[in-house]
Amino acid sequence: MSALEPRRLFSFLFILAIAVVFVLQFGPGSRGCDAPLTRSVSTAAAVVNGREIPLREFQRAYAARLQTYRSQGELPEAFTQRLAAATLDELVLFELLAQAAEAAGIGTSDEELLEILHKNQEFQRDGAFDLQRYEQVLHDYYGKSAPDYEADLRRRIAAARLLETVDATAVVSEDEVHARFLKDGDTVTLVAVRFLPSQYADAIGAPSPAEIDAYRRTHAAQVEAYYRENPASYRTGEQVHARHLLVEVPKDAPPAQVQAGRERAAALRKDILGGRSFAEVAGASSDDPGTKSHGGDLGWAERSAFVPEFTQAAFNLKVGELSEPVRTPFGWHLILVEEKRPAVEKPLADVSGEIAALLLRRERSRALAGAEAKKALAALLGGKGLKDLYPPRKEGEGSFEQAKKPQAVDTGSFSVSRQYVPQLGPSPELLAAAAAAGGPGPLGRVFESGEGFVVAQVTAREHATPASYQAKREEIRAQALRARQSEVRTSYLEALKKTAQIATNRQLAGELPGSG
Repeated sequence: MSALEPRRLFSFLFILAIAVVFVLQFGPGSRGCDAPLTRSVSTAAAVVNGREIPLREFQRAYAARLQTYRSQGELPEAFTQRLAAATLDELVLFELLAQAAEAAGIGTSDEELLEILHKNQEFQRDGAFDLQRYEQVLHDYYGKSAPDYEADLRRRIAAARLLETVDATAVVSEDEVHARFLKDGDTVTLVAVRFLPSQYADAIGAPSPAEIDAYRRTHAAQVEAYYRENPASYRTGEQVHARHLLVEVPKDAPPAQVQAGRERAAALRKDILGGRSFAEVAGASSDDPGTKSHGGDLGWAERSAFVPEFTQAAFNLKVGELSEPVRTPFGWHLILVEEKRPAVEKPLADVSGEIAALLLRRERSRALAGAEAKKALAALLGGKGLKDLYPPRKEGEGSFEQAKKPQAVDTGSFSVSRQYVPQLGPSPELLAAAAAAGGPGPLGRVFESGEGFVVAQVTAREHATPASYQAKREEIRAQALRARQSEVRTSYLEALKKTAQIATNRQLAGELPGSG
């Protein structure tokens, strides 16, 4: 078996973690590796066939994944909890693989290990491996000695090699390749225009009070249903009026800088407890330019306004209570809560008119969108081209999904066996009409798609033929083989789990910041 390239190794391990762990942990009916730990080993993250996975290793892996997802936006609490469980399962699966690789006699040579270490950018300075940098990263981030880290890396390489061996057992027959072709080789390409009610909202005049009242009375069930289905729109969450003081520390700062920031925050806290006003200290010493001139005043805010660490601290404080230093990605904070407001829900009677006006405008906007779609279809059947009638978006104009007016879009070639149309989403009737088309030409009706309407024309139609099969045979074989490898890999991992003794400490996982 050929040696694994360093970049390929890390990519392989990461893809495995996502593809396998999330299938096992988030898949229907799955519970992951959830046997509880006994009290005697409650400080470990998990124990796999008698071998402990240290809690520190779990915390580091979880923090890295959490930071990756948080950089993309706010995360629901339920997601962070499931992410913690999935991270724990990932570590368990790697341990199972490493043990199985060891039992199979799969090892790693010193030369292969050195090559991977020297190509890891974490350990480089000015583009080259640096021993001092290597030892510093192991000490500060991994908390391991070089021998321990290298032993762990050897096990990970062996685990990846074992999975290559498992993948090699996957085969697909010629009949399976041909069946996949018959399913996926029947393709169509469309140019389509979508007409959304939101694109015509400005063209709808405001309904009169009499119209709103009449709609509210005749559509009482719809008004109440909307109210029940959209509770967040008519509920003000719990709020705090707080001040804060920031001692800025980069999120990737070395431990000494982090500790120095904490000590500075603690000293400022001592000043406040000694009698200086919070506003005075914040105005003189805070590193937050947005609130410094206002004595750190953040105004009224709900939980979603802050990063999770800040939210947890602020909403757990009592009115008038000063927090201990709180660490967030921005640094260390001191927080003072001045006032609190409980969550408030507006009763249906108070907002029924507002909802009736919204639904009435939406109904009228949808009717106008449908009428415009019918006009577009008539023009298409009359010989006009959709791209001429509704020019596609230009580069830099935003996405098709966010278009403020109808635009033509090219779907690209796709299989008619799909459950959705590229760019448009699920549209069973449009798919059926496209599959029935013998060749290029307009589809002779308006189709509903989501909240809007679609007019489309076929620009290319390719049927599954012997000639096209020969042209695409190897590409389809590769796709089928990748799918089979994923199935074989998942089955193998499930088999390892069934024969292993696994105990996981989900209580500790749930106590992590951001996971509960």
